[in-house]
Amino acid sequence: MDQEIIFLNNNARHLGIALNERQLALFDIYKNELLQWNAKTNLISENSSGEIITRHFLDSLTAWQFIQKPNARIIDVGCGAGFPGIPLKIALPSLELYLLESNRKKVSFLKHIIRLLNISTAHVLQDRAENIIQTDSWKEKFDIVISRATFKLDRLLALSEFFLAPEGRLIALKGPNVSQEFKQCSLAKNPYKISQLIQHDIEAVFLEAPRKIIIGKK
Repeated sequence: MDQEIIFLNNNARHLGIALNERQLALFDIYKNELLQWNAKTNLISENSSGEIITRHFLDSLTAWQFIQKPNARIIDVGCGAGFPGIPLKIALPSLELYLLESNRKKVSFLKHIIRLLNISTAHVLQDRAENIIQTDSWKEKFDIVISRATFKLDRLLALSEFFLAPEGRLIALKGPNVSQEFKQCSLAKNPYKISQLIQHDIEAVFLEAPRKIIIGKK
């Protein structure tokens, strides 16, 4: 086991996650495939390619503590190369994972890595969220909507209102500007104000600035 995977294992324990040898091997494969594909396809930024363990794997795993149902149906909106969905699926194999991504090359990688890792109950949806919400096929079908820095919070709240089942949860992994995004949600000119969303059964139930926002649907 190389030092990066040992580092991942040790820091996952600090998050309360015990990874077995098979799970660590899957992370190792995932890391190597990311590097190989990234040399030809822009899956992740060049700056973060040397920090896959910290910036992508461990950052994704911080959402683990907010997943209350081990067999939750979860949709990762705008997942890119699979973050945070695939690391969470490796750590919690019983999750039913849907990866929503519109970029063709990233979709090809997602399908490849799911086959290579032999992950069951993991599905790739090649489409834009804006298109999917035009039909009722996925309306209120998910226990959890998760996204990492893909949409501004106001837009993500609106999408989550469509996807989330009653008592479902949005887990939004956000950067240091989250406070500003909350303020923008409250602006009168914004059609998705926090007050309006509460009236539509979306309620903010947890905030741990500056990294995570947890939103519950009543």
